[in-house]
Amino acid sequence: MSEYDDDYYEDEYDDDAEGEGDEFGEEEGEFQEVNMRQRLIAIMSTSYGISIVLHIILILILAGIYFYAPLPQKEAVVIAKREVKQQEYDEELKRDMVKTPKIKADKIVEKPIIILEEEVEITKDIPKGTDMSNLSNKNLDSTSVVDAYGVGGGAAGAYGQRWGKGSLSREGGSEGTESAVQAALRWLKRHQSGDGRWDTDGWHNNCKKNTCRPEFSYNGAVWDKGDGRYDEGVSALALLAFLGNGQTHRFGQFKKTVHRGLTWLKGRQKEDGSIGFTEGESIYNHAIATMAMCEAYAVSRDFTLKKYAQKAVDFVTVAQNPGQGWKYGVKPGKNDTSVTGWMVLALKAAKTGKLNAPSEAFDGARNWFDRATSTQGASGYQTPGGGSSYIPAQKGKFDQTPCMTGVALICRIFTGQRKQEDVIKKGQKILMDNIPTWPSKQDTRKVNFYYWYYGTYSMFQVGGSDWKKWNDAMQGAVLDKQRMGGDEDGSWDPVGEWCIAGGRVYATALNALTLEIYYRYERAQK
Repeated sequence: MSEYDDDYYEDEYDDDAEGEGDEFGEEEGEFQEVNMRQRLIAIMSTSYGISIVLHIILILILAGIYFYAPLPQKEAVVIAKREVKQQEYDEELKRDMVKTPKIKADKIVEKPIIILEEEVEITKDIPKGTDMSNLSNKNLDSTSVVDAYGVGGGAAGAYGQRWGKGSLSREGGSEGTESAVQAALRWLKRHQSGDGRWDTDGWHNNCKKNTCRPEFSYNGAVWDKGDGRYDEGVSALALLAFLGNGQTHRFGQFKKTVHRGLTWLKGRQKEDGSIGFTEGESIYNHAIATMAMCEAYAVSRDFTLKKYAQKAVDFVTVAQNPGQGWKYGVKPGKNDTSVTGWMVLALKAAKTGKLNAPSEAFDGARNWFDRATSTQGASGYQTPGGGSSYIPAQKGKFDQTPCMTGVALICRIFTGQRKQEDVIKKGQKILMDNIPTWPSKQDTRKVNFYYWYYGTYSMFQVGGSDWKKWNDAMQGAVLDKQRMGGDEDGSWDPVGEWCIAGGRVYATALNALTLEIYYRYERAQK
């Protein structure tokens, strides 16, 4: 065979070898595949294999949910934050009625949240855990403030998130009204006693400038000093003025003032829960003190106040005439609209703080208001349409005002009666026929801060054009008469009816509360 033949056989042999190899390789591959499947089956039959399969299935399901499930609709949350810079107080600045200009915006934020910075106080000599400003045994950064309070439709404070000071201009207030409030609070702070109270007939002794002299007189009697029997009630009014502006014993520029006032008030509470009350005497002290104590607890949630507030509320319910209202004493059998009004406000403050305020107490108050209201809608002090309880001056009397109609009107709304009801519409008309006015310096018989306070809170709840008319008249009567300059800067002369009992402190606290109406309470929705 030739060389080429050898090559030929080699090629042929190689081809055969290659073919045989392919056939053998296919068989071996099939054998390996079968063997691999058997191994996988063996592995998957174990607990580890089952776990792997379950995890793979779970991962696939979650991936499907993530990629294919529809995304939820997100609700836009708008938080308005305003930096509040404390300005230096200028007692020469006129507190006029210039309206705060409205801000043009694409979207009006109805419920702004405004964050205030708390005054920082550094103490070196108070060990941690012993400062009663804390809610626990550690000095935490939290203020424990619930900055939302109110009576009626809900709760809010001066800087609250629902209507708060964001509604100042919207509801008819202004930079002028707020300046007047700040001036009043400053005056009250300067004239607080060292023990924490506001001394009704001795406030002038607390002035550091030593320039205060009770000078205001009415018909020959000095009214500046007031009656010392009402320190608890007047002190509570002063505290309410601070609380109404969003100041508490834990929060705000006046927190030390509020803390001292509350401490003194707690110390005046008796074992039966009463504050400043002696059988046979006026119960106004206890009514207003209960309101202040409950409101302080409601806005701060300070657990150390709860027992004092609840004990005060319990005494309120004990003193109520069964199924009716209140008067002086415990279940005296007689009722009057004035005391009943303060008791209702105290109970509503308790209800806001989630204290035990029985609904039967509110039902009884409404029963009394119905008994004391005439068919024309006028509520009287002790009889239907009987006018107010007014005190004689030495040379005559103050003009009667429909003060009790204002008391009954706001209490009806606060206890759930609808603003569309006929009795409320009639009361509204009576108030509008007697809007606030300060005729002249020589004739002040129509001046009644007590009536203006209750009337203002009633008409704010009513709202509409009547509220605007009332508000303009109230500002015209109140703002222009606030003292400016000197040590009496921020106070009001005790001109009105009942100022002989409460003096300058009473007049100043009550007018401050009146000017806080724009952010103090929410309007009832019905």
